[in-house]
Amino acid sequence: MKKKTSVIIATTILLIIIVVMSYKVIAGKNIKNKAYEFLETKGYNKNDILKIEIRHSFLNKILSYNEWRIFVEFESEPDIIFAFTYRNKEIIKQGVTSDDLLNKDEIRAYDEKFNNGELKR
Repeated sequence: MKKKTSVIIATTILLIIIVVMSYKVIAGKNIKNKAYEFLETKGYNKNDILKIEIRHSFLNKILSYNEWRIFVEFESEPDIIFAFTYRNKEIIKQGVTSDDLLNKDEIRAYDEKFNNGELKR
């Protein structure tokens, strides 16, 4: 009886892990495609983009933060990271960051470059 219960619990836990991982992979790919579509509406194409990184956190959802975060690096500015979130079925720009600290004027300048489509290769 104990062995049967252990097998049922282990199977249930494994099934939950598979469902969670599948959700993250499938939804992550969908959001990445939406991020590319969003960037295309701003005048950018895939050649302009160095990398798009999608991050997900169930804890963020529980704490009422953004569940999906999107980080974009452009070929023309590889050290600058543009942060977005996916919320209410839309991509929302959140800000600009870098490994080197940016001051307010630099952040505004990169924000303006992004909005004007000036980050193309």
